[in-house]
Amino acid sequence: MDHYSLIENLFNDFIAAGGSPKVTEFKRHIDRLIKDKIKPLCSGRGSSAVDGSSWRSVQKARFAGRGAKWQEVSNDELSLTLDRLDDEGFDTADYRSWTEEAGHAWIRYAGPRVTTGKNKEQKNMAAFEVRTVGSTYDCPKSLHYILDEELDDKISPLKGTPHSLKLEVIATKDEVKPSDDPVSDDPVSDETDENYEVQELSASELNPYDDGGSAHAEPPTTDNPEDWEDFLASEGLGADQFDEDGDEDLFGTYEG
Repeated sequence: MDHYSLIENLFNDFIAAGGSPKVTEFKRHIDRLIKDKIKPLCSGRGSSAVDGSSWRSVQKARFAGRGAKWQEVSNDELSLTLDRLDDEGFDTADYRSWTEEAGHAWIRYAGPRVTTGKNKEQKNMAAFEVRTVGSTYDCPKSLHYILDEELDDKISPLKGTPHSLKLEVIATKDEVKPSDDPVSDDPVSDETDENYEVQELSASELNPYDDGGSAHAEPPTTDNPEDWEDFLASEGLGADQFDEDGDEDLFGTYEG
């Protein structure tokens, strides 16, 4: 029996039961039948699909539990997605630095997805958040997709959150590495200008009146002027040491 015959028989049963031969009344009768008889059947099938072994429920169960959503993935696997996110306006610079430092990337499970290929064939996939601004911030629009059948080959549990594992820290930015340049043993004053060369002075240069410990000449015991001139010259007090414009004699008189 075709659909037309079925609905015609249904209408005849409605009239035989005392229904009014009106379209609106018959539609109300159909709506009551759908609500009372059909809706429970649909709800029951929906529950069995969720609780059964559909690919969606199996995939969700795989990432259920505390910390199970965080997965490790290779940097190569994520490279094309990061390039796409850059083109879409996301800033991936910090995330790239973190993953390069760690040697791998990390993603967080978002849910099952279905994609349609070029030949209109549907493929089951899993979507993962790429939290480029930090693992504690939701990024529902920056997603990486992996075919459901390839999950075993491309991901592995992260064994913690990126925050707890301190993966979002760049060591080279926080630690000062020692310089490879040789360190001089020579003491350098903080006030010394690097453009000037520090030279050591000899004792005689520091004290021009120090003859290095040699004995000073004794003053003459005679009244001979020549002896006194020789003595004064040896002590740097000779007549040639005074200003030529005005000489002061030994007795403090000034000759103009």
